[in-house]
Amino acid sequence: MIKKILKTTLTLIKIIFKLCILLLAVFGIINLLPNTDKTFEGIDLCADDGGVWDKEYNLCRFDCQYTGSDDGCVLLTDEELEEYVNGYCQNEGKRLYRCKMARLEWSKRVLRDQMNNLKSQSELQETFQNSDEKSADNIIVEKKMRKMYLMNNGNIIKEYKISLGSNPIGAKQQENDGKTPEGQYVIETRNSNSKFHRSLKISYPNDEDKKWAKEHNVSAGGDIMIHGFPNLVPNFLFNYIHKSDWTQGCIAVTDEQIEEIWMLVKNGTPIEIRP
Repeated sequence: MIKKILKTTLTLIKIIFKLCILLLAVFGIINLLPNTDKTFEGIDLCADDGGVWDKEYNLCRFDCQYTGSDDGCVLLTDEELEEYVNGYCQNEGKRLYRCKMARLEWSKRVLRDQMNNLKSQSELQETFQNSDEKSADNIIVEKKMRKMYLMNNGNIIKEYKISLGSNPIGAKQQENDGKTPEGQYVIETRNSNSKFHRSLKISYPNDEDKKWAKEHNVSAGGDIMIHGFPNLVPNFLFNYIHKSDWTQGCIAVTDEQIEEIWMLVKNGTPIEIRP
């Protein structure tokens, strides 16, 4: 009798736990979707507090600068944010609300870097050094298969399941079309302070992309990355979303995978993105 009660209780706990995870996942997805009414209200309140409205996440940030263009929130580098916190916020802006929030953002970055260093500079470095794997000399992306391959001397050394832009069929031609580019590019730069954990920037648009956009009088867009999960959503929840195409044209992997790719792919590495 007791065993039966325990078994029933355990089953109920499992069901409740799964429901909680599902609700949290739904909440995370909803937070990623735009809400026009709340957005306009939030922009006004954000400006009153001295912050900058982040159009991508629809939230007020205090570690950004406003460019005066449609780009909206441009993330401050670590050096810029540190200079702002230890300079202006220690003097004229000492009592301002935006300085208090900027200090909080700086503390979060310091903590994040400490956690990343524990993993990327010790565990991942040790794993990489103790393996026979070589750095990638080429990257191949098969959009249709949702696969990305790191290559060395014609051999596959790593394979990843990927997510693409929300409108994945066809090559990217203009800004905000939700498509992932197709063609020959290279890895230009990298960002350890990305809104998506870490990111490697792809050299889109190339000359051909720019020519097409100019001929059709549209913006080609840019900022196409290989990146991880959004920093605002816990990894274990975003695993549910990662099964579909959700980016704005980028190539997404998990945070653990982008850490590995970060170690194996150097700036200047060619990348071929196939249909």
